[in-house]
Amino acid sequence: MLVTWGAQRTKRWPTVPTLKEVGYNIVSVSPYGIADPKGMDAKVVRVLHDAFKKGMEEPAFQKILERLDQQENFYMNSEDYARYAKKTFDEERLYVERMGLKQ
Repeated sequence: MLVTWGAQRTKRWPTVPTLKEVGYNIVSVSPYGIADPKGMDAKVVRVLHDAFKKGMEEPAFQKILERLDQQENFYMNSEDYARYAKKTFDEERLYVERMGLKQ
């Protein structure tokens, strides 16, 4: 293995450098989110949010993240995730355009 893509070296391969360490200013994570229909009752959103957050804090979930080399729990609340997703989409759209891949 030549490099890893995370912000830090992984526990499984501690001697393998990150892309940033070898001179490429790239960090790539594998986020996932859960969306609700527009206009969903805020109380329902809160119940679901709290349940998913609690589940992500469970030791069994943490063990799965570690097994998949996703050492950071990349949790964000709804508003922060929406901002993150928009920012990421905008940045990646620029990369696609720069590479001439836009259709």
